[in-house]
Amino acid sequence: MSRRTKAHEWEMHPELLTSIRSPWEKYRKVDWNFARYEDAVFTRPCDPEAVVYSALDFCVAVVALRDWTRKTLTRDLRTGGKALPSVLASVSEFPALVAQRVRWQAAIEAIANTTKHAEYRDTGWPMGLARPSSFYPPFLQAEHEACKDGLELFAFMHKYKDVTWWDISLRQHPSEEAEPGYVAFGDVLDQWAGILKDLGYQDD
Repeated sequence: MSRRTKAHEWEMHPELLTSIRSPWEKYRKVDWNFARYEDAVFTRPCDPEAVVYSALDFCVAVVALRDWTRKTLTRDLRTGGKALPSVLASVSEFPALVAQRVRWQAAIEAIANTTKHAEYRDTGWPMGLARPSSFYPPFLQAEHEACKDGLELFAFMHKYKDVTWWDISLRQHPSEEAEPGYVAFGDVLDQWAGILKDLGYQDD
């Protein structure tokens, strides 16, 4: 099948297929994805599949928000619908702005690209790992640390299913320092809200 050689007459109307009209509406979709992920993390007993799948969906949604915002900004500047925001010297600085303001953006993009393309892609986040990890209240630390293998860990998580939970752990091999997805993804959501506000795309 050949690629389209000229723009579709509806090119400027993505809402015809998405019902989404603006970067802020796209952000609201990301916020919705985060809420689904948050629900999965806080459900007891916690379903690790629900946590992982909703985390993957969140990452894909954030990358779509990046693309949507960049495209909308480029178009608005070209057509005179918007003046260049003060946080940018030129529209070409948009990727650098995102990288500077959203600490975990590179990890989000690596996860999303790997999810979409079925191969490990760590551009910008070399040797990155996003793995399900077990979390527990402090009074269970000794028993958790005594688990010798995955079978014992799953037995532990089942035994205490009303108070333990699963989350995504983000780290770069070989470092053992990891960030829970709940912290990282929440920061991403807040930081993107700040970017959209500074670009003039935040609706009150």
